[in-house]
Amino acid sequence: MNSVITRGKGLTPSEQKLAALADRTFLRLWSYPNTFNDRTKSASGGGQEVADLLAVFEKHVVLFSDKDIAWQADKPLSLAWCRWYRRAVEGAITQLVGASRWLDLHPDRIFTDKQCLQRLPIPLPPKEERIVHLVAVVSGANAASCHYFSHSCGTFMIQPGLKGKMHLQTERDHFHPFVIGDPNPDGSLVHVFDPAGLEFVMQELDTVSDFTSYLVERSRFLRSGQLTIAAGEDDLLAAYMMNGFIDGRPGFVPQKLRVNAWRKRVAIPEGEYETYISSRLYAEIASLKKQSMLWDKIIEMISDDVLKGTSISILDVEPSVQLSESALRVMASEKRMDRVKLAQALGQAMGRSLDEKLPRLVRRVLISRMRPNLEIGYIFLLLPHDEAAGTYEEYRQYRSSMLSTYSLSFFREQPKLDVAVAIALDLYRAGAEIRTRSEDVIAMEAPDWTPELLANLEANRALFELKHPRDLESLAIRQKVRNPFRLKSQRGGRNRF
Repeated sequence: MNSVITRGKGLTPSEQKLAALADRTFLRLWSYPNTFNDRTKSASGGGQEVADLLAVFEKHVVLFSDKDIAWQADKPLSLAWCRWYRRAVEGAITQLVGASRWLDLHPDRIFTDKQCLQRLPIPLPPKEERIVHLVAVVSGANAASCHYFSHSCGTFMIQPGLKGKMHLQTERDHFHPFVIGDPNPDGSLVHVFDPAGLEFVMQELDTVSDFTSYLVERSRFLRSGQLTIAAGEDDLLAAYMMNGFIDGRPGFVPQKLRVNAWRKRVAIPEGEYETYISSRLYAEIASLKKQSMLWDKIIEMISDDVLKGTSISILDVEPSVQLSESALRVMASEKRMDRVKLAQALGQAMGRSLDEKLPRLVRRVLISRMRPNLEIGYIFLLLPHDEAAGTYEEYRQYRSSMLSTYSLSFFREQPKLDVAVAIALDLYRAGAEIRTRSEDVIAMEAPDWTPELLANLEANRALFELKHPRDLESLAIRQKVRNPFRLKSQRGGRNRF
């Protein structure tokens, strides 16, 4: 049994809201509010905060700094802006740059508690492979921005041509407050969001793969010289969704312009977000998201055992965070649209298993991907416990061995398969709700076949009475979202200036 993993909850209301958004997008096993280092532990009795929230997943590390700074409404507008910007934006940049430096120098000295007793349970990727995203979440100016722009959202305008101290040069031509460009031009790009802008993004792109893809492309776009101005984060997000998200190639400009896009200057007008959310595309994605939430629920349910330290041994291997996380990471790496297919297949199998009271139901799913992406196969084993067949402990051992056999069989039948993830559930109904008594998950890489392994596989296939592949049911789930937005002349939009 593992020890309990300590996670912060956020020290302020704004940090708690950030933690809730991260729990939904990154899921709890990969996001940690209020992380600390032990640099000042001996002197002060507690560690120094590294980041208000740290999320780590595969090669990506996302550092968040949350600054909630009161707006001085009794001061002249330009003075209030400069004071707020220095404390909020520049203060966040200082924290983020320091946190990134600490990761480089002391990756093994990051803790999830102020007493520095528990190290970050998810290992950081090697420095040479690590992709670090710096995100500043700055609160306090939104109401003043709404009033200034006469706009209900009040998210910052985005003007990449503004560099560093230019944000504070109130005497320059065309100065406006509440406009953010590139505040850290000599270092890594810092993504600056107000809470409304971040919520737009993290609610729309609510998987770690989708969110980090957005940050990667946003960073490239803002420093490409292409973007002149975007009316707000909501409109920038809408451009991404309408022009890039659906075809699988993230981008902010229409697909037909991408070949020569480096020659073009792009302005994203106000009203793009309203166009997007009133479209068929938005309604279709929202509907599919609801169907996919079963996948998130399964990941969180199994993660809960890891976080609470209640995982049990499987295949005679003692549980560990690293072992459990490796399997769950494959599941959590799926983008939202692929989670739709997986959730549909799993949900249909769960319903049928209970409706028909089947002693065993197996469903296998392959998500087709272009290389160099891994070819991943999923196995869902729905096997209710039969009390007459033995104790629950014996049942769990039997079930885990069956999972291993199904995984090896999948590799044998699909030679191009790179990874198999097998999930076993003991289902029951509580009223109209489907619940599980226990869950097992294993991830297996393609094996090196030996005569002994092949002989063991054949023996176990006979023991568990596995069907021949030709006797298994086939289920094809094709879910293609059509993008109604085509290349056309730029729509007019109300300019805030």
